[in-house]
Amino acid sequence: MLYIFDNLKIFNRKGNLEIECQIEQISKDLVPKKKDGWAFNWLNIYRKRPETIFMLIEKRSNKLHGVIQLIEDDGMLIMELIEIAPFNIGTKKENDHVAGCMIAFGCRQALMLNSAYKGYLTFVSKTSLIEWYKTNYYATQTIGPRMYIDPISGEKLISKYLKE
Repeated sequence: MLYIFDNLKIFNRKGNLEIECQIEQISKDLVPKKKDGWAFNWLNIYRKRPETIFMLIEKRSNKLHGVIQLIEDDGMLIMELIEIAPFNIGTKKENDHVAGCMIAFGCRQALMLNSAYKGYLTFVSKTSLIEWYKTNYYATQTIGPRMYIDPISGEKLISKYLKE
């Protein structure tokens, strides 16, 4: 797994400004907490598998914008969890491209696999988000809420959000 990726930009909606960000493995002091409005109990997840959790943070301030858990299982990369900071959700969100950057990072990691699943990022979606993943991230639905992003679609996302 790659531990730091620092060529990212999200966009502040108010000032239409680019914010330079990076993705790196999460550190215990930056694990988001439910009391701060986050939906998942990231501290419990961190205690079990800290090496699987990555965060999208601003370079200049270390402000946390999102968290993703990527697990390699039997040669397949699974986006187990993804969560956007509460201030980046909904119609009043502060910034755009947060989820896109994290999902594109997952696709990039999937392309680094040495298995038959190289380039495929798999995940289980909430039912309400299935169409959103299809429309915004070129995901394909398989059985029920199971989805994947194939290598060609992953490359599109990498090109759009990671801009190497």
